[in-house]
Amino acid sequence: MKHGLKTMKTEYKKLDIDKIDQLQDEMEDMLDLNNEVQDALSRQYDTPDIDETDLEAELNALGDELVMDNDSSFLDEALSTPGIPSREPGAKDRVTNDVLVDEFGLPKVPAQ
Repeated sequence: MKHGLKTMKTEYKKLDIDKIDQLQDEMEDMLDLNNEVQDALSRQYDTPDIDETDLEAELNALGDELVMDNDSSFLDEALSTPGIPSREPGAKDRVTNDVLVDEFGLPKVPAQ
């Protein structure tokens, strides 16, 4: 026990209570800053009263517009475009489905 007491006194002499107080103050400041940030992030704003039946009617109207649209699909044009090139860039021009294409398989613009 004497040896333990002696070791404990030696270790306590190495401690600087001012450094511990300073560290505690810095931690307290950081916690305060963290709380301010959390308060700012959790702030809620009032939204106007919205009638659910009005929203439902608007959604149904949008659905009706989509059904009435004559355009079958915006992807139709994308499906008819040339695919991935099947040869190395720089190869000679070729004709695909009566359309002259470049080395990337894209249709060539006719010279004027």
